[in-house]
Amino acid sequence: MTADGERRIRELLETRTRAFGRRDAATAAADYDDDLVLYDAVGPFVRRGEDPTDRLERWIASYRTGLCHEIRDLEITAGADLAFCHYLVRIGGTMRDGTEVGMWVRATSCLRRRGDSWTVVHEHASVPFDADTGHAVLRGEL
Repeated sequence: MTADGERRIRELLETRTRAFGRRDAATAAADYDDDLVLYDAVGPFVRRGEDPTDRLERWIASYRTGLCHEIRDLEITAGADLAFCHYLVRIGGTMRDGTEVGMWVRATSCLRRRGDSWTVVHEHASVPFDADTGHAVLRGEL
């Protein structure tokens, strides 16, 4: 693992977190690769070739407040040109209809070095489910 690669990837994720709090979709999407493959917690099952800025703008607009976007338990493995990381993300805020959101999402990001920077080429977000009920588990102690 390269220390510089890990530092740059942490900065990328921290920049995205701050951008969500400011409702800044363009900055939040800036480090997505043009060839991004996204397995989002929200359908469809796979997204390819979409402008991630548009998707994030719609998502951010569904909130009345800025988004709480807290990363926890981040682990990064970075080589010379490829890296992956996995982490938990707490998403929170008040939606336009008044619904209070506070949930944890599991995430994995795969990145590729392009020159001096890293871009996210694949991202997967999911929530666990209760096998007895089939319902998503969105809250609880970690």
